[in-house]
Amino acid sequence: THAGHGALIGRSCASHESELHDRYTGAMANDGSSEAQSILDLCEGDRLKAFQMVQGQLATLVMRLQAILGLSSIVITMTGFSGRTVAQTSTIAKVTVVSGLVLVLIAAAVGMGGVLRLRWSTQELGGGALESIARVIRIRDRKERFMTAALVLFVIGFAMYCFAVAQLLMAP
Repeated sequence: THAGHGALIGRSCASHESELHDRYTGAMANDGSSEAQSILDLCEGDRLKAFQMVQGQLATLVMRLQAILGLSSIVITMTGFSGRTVAQTSTIAKVTVVSGLVLVLIAAAVGMGGVLRLRWSTQELGGGALESIARVIRIRDRKERFMTAALVLFVIGFAMYCFAVAQLLMAP
């Protein structure tokens, strides 16, 4: 019934809030089993649906990294066309355009090495459903840490690159 779905959603949201609280206060075990159980509960015990939910989260990480890689390729291409002109503006522009480019390249490498490293989720099957889902959650969390590092590096590098270009635009 419709009311039953509301209760399930309410219970799921409360579980999720509790899980987030535990994650950030250190109360949740790092093995992913608590979240795996929450996902199985949300999916009403449907192991395939729970597994697909975590696989979807892995796909989200890949799509977000693709956006960073696309922006990185634009920075690299623009540097090829106008990097020399930007660098000739001033010493600050030279340092920031090169530093920004290096950080963007490092961000791409960290992301590709950490998020795009291929390991099939089905290789984690074995044991019970809870154990398998927890293993995939650990993989997701590891990839998420690489994604976060890549994002931070990219944002800092891109900001430095933009600062260098602004130096060119503001030069007399």
